[in-house]
Amino acid sequence: MLPVSTMVAGDILSNTKGKFFSVVFTKRSDGTTRKMLCRTGVKKYTNGEGLKYSPKDKGLIPVYSILDKEYRSIPISGIQSFTAHGTEFICPSNA
Repeated sequence: MLPVSTMVAGDILSNTKGKFFSVVFTKRSDGTTRKMLCRTGVKKYTNGEGLKYSPKDKGLIPVYSILDKEYRSIPISGIQSFTAHGTEFICPSNA
């Protein structure tokens, strides 16, 4: 596992260009840990309007959850570990 900061983790996940990745993070709402298989860049099931807020301003990464078949947001500050581009990464400050 390669250690990275949460900001670097956010950059890596935002730039996956539609590739699948898994991520473990702490939810903001109730503090529980969640593991998700997801991808960025999915356009299906959107209404064409987009989000009513800026995810970047709120420290979020919008993704499409493969298992839930719904859009979700990952808090950058809560990322504990993730696997992307065939490499495992860990955020020591959150693990």
